[in-house]
Amino acid sequence: MNREKILLVCEKTGGHIFPAFAIAERLKLEVERKKALAPVIYFFSTSDFLKKYIEKKNYLSLGKALPFKNIFLLSLWRFFEALFILTRIRPNRIIGFGGRNSFFLVMVGAACGIYTAVYEPNIVLGKANLLLSKFCRRLWLGFEEGKLSRLKKSRVLGVPLRENIVLVDKDKARKVLNLEDKPVVFCFGGSQGSLFINKMFVRFVRESQKDFQFIHITGRQGYFEISRLYNKINRRNFVKDFYYDIHVLYSASDIVVSRCGASTLGEISYFGIPPVLIPHPKAGGHQKRNAYYFKEKGAAFAVSQKDFDFERFKITLEKLIDDRFLRQEVSGKVKKTGLGKNFKDFCARGLYEDLL
Repeated sequence: MNREKILLVCEKTGGHIFPAFAIAERLKLEVERKKALAPVIYFFSTSDFLKKYIEKKNYLSLGKALPFKNIFLLSLWRFFEALFILTRIRPNRIIGFGGRNSFFLVMVGAACGIYTAVYEPNIVLGKANLLLSKFCRRLWLGFEEGKLSRLKKSRVLGVPLRENIVLVDKDKARKVLNLEDKPVVFCFGGSQGSLFINKMFVRFVRESQKDFQFIHITGRQGYFEISRLYNKINRRNFVKDFYYDIHVLYSASDIVVSRCGASTLGEISYFGIPPVLIPHPKAGGHQKRNAYYFKEKGAAFAVSQKDFDFERFKITLEKLIDDRFLRQEVSGKVKKTGLGKNFKDFCARGLYEDLL
């Protein structure tokens, strides 16, 4: 009996990577439970960091970064690379997670009659996924919104949470971070970090007279400069460039300031933390639409980076710091979105039937 071969095609950001690993890890557990023959799982990614992680997890890794940026040459290379990979490994199923890298493998696979599926965690499809949605066999969605979710080929899965995302008692989480029993504002710029959000939040911390503590995950750029600035501020804080146990940070927090990629919103919805969202000004416009969706449901406050009004940002944050009842009201609406799903729930929503 031949083993199934499944090819998962990822980009470099967390929104693409986490769902792919959620599927791979749960598939392994499911076949063990059913005592079935485990599929061979391949990952395609051009990120060197991700490739090391893939290999550490004992998955097979394909793809490499290219030294040139010319769109024509890139497209030509990726097309022939797709033909080579599909001929070499002959996968039974190809799953694309958005971005330019997934386009040629999924498109060529569909043209060759291979079962193809596309996962889109955001409320609107990215350019690659929009094109691929017309040719793929199955369309998996994060949000249950709009006409796409009503298509026959669609399944609404939600957004998967990383395996270490679990709720911790607030007092215990604060003790770990050396924080007191007063409002905590958690600021971070998503998996890529954000210099703009860092700058605005530092200004807020320096100018606000409110009584609060804060957590700031800065990303690699600017960490040392920011931590030196905070050393001069008489306010309890927890500042890191990166922190693996992000569930501890969420559990300790009352308010979050962040970007609004699907993975971040999935985590925020799981913990039910009132967010002040600053959409990435590019990101294909999907972060803006994600933020609008949450804002329309009363589950977020949103501030545009393009027309950023610091005073409005400051007033919004200070209002949330002062008003516990407002935080509770928004928290309930955030949880009600139900966007974030644990691994088991995410994969159980028809996904096993599609893949096994």
